[in-house]
Amino acid sequence: MWEAALKKDSGAFAWLVSADAVMVCGGCRMTGEQYAELVADFGISGYDITHFEVVMERDDTVQVHYVIMTAADCPENADLAGVFHVTSTWQKQDGIWKLIFNMDQRVVL
Repeated sequence: MWEAALKKDSGAFAWLVSADAVMVCGGCRMTGEQYAELVADFGISGYDITHFEVVMERDDTVQVHYVIMTAADCPENADLAGVFHVTSTWQKQDGIWKLIFNMDQRVVL
């Protein structure tokens, strides 16, 4: 998902994220479809994921938590840069893992 965002690949992002996913990011709430449209203009220049944890809810549902550090080269994308806690819920739908919920919180250092 983050690689699709880095490459500004809305199609790849939309393939991984359910259209009706709940996306709570940067204080805004939108659907997966709405968020996928933003990916074309996302504007991060790199990312690093650490502290990755997986909690298996059921055979077809997992929750993940991780810390991501993102970089943005352009001043207009400065709000996308920083360190964030992220929690996501993924569900297997027709044999494909799809994101159905995502929420982030900026880490204040």
